[in-house]
Amino acid sequence: MSMTPDLTKLQTVLDGETDIIVRRDFSHPPAHVWRALTEPALIRKWMAQDDLKRCEMDLRPGGSFRYEWESFYFSGPILEVDTPHHMVHVEYFNGDTTSGATIITDLVARGTGTRMTQVMRYANAEARAAAIEIGMTDGLDEVYEKLEVLLTAE
Repeated sequence: MSMTPDLTKLQTVLDGETDIIVRRDFSHPPAHVWRALTEPALIRKWMAQDDLKRCEMDLRPGGSFRYEWESFYFSGPILEVDTPHHMVHVEYFNGDTTSGATIITDLVARGTGTRMTQVMRYANAEARAAAIEIGMTDGLDEVYEKLEVLLTAE
């Protein structure tokens, strides 16, 4: 019996006072996972399907992104890109630039698959607690399972 955790299911860990670390393994190589995380046509298919009204990404340092639903949106600048392994962006909720999280996404090959590690870094403990309280981490397992299904169907 293996003592290794099953990371096909999402693992979420609080780290220090400001970070939320999310880990998940995908059964596809980093380049495929990267495409699904960064190409608007693919993002629409796994993130929210028909509910996503606007989905834009200018994938370069100095670029920006915007994911917009009927009643809320996420947007912000893209700070670093190293295709297909690393991206850093800032994620503002409804344009509130006073409380955004810095999102650091790393994709590492593991056999024929990929380990995604995402660090959501908030300005302080209060901002992280508020993000958890409003549900910023709720449903991530289901959303990333949709991404896995999409990759398998591609």
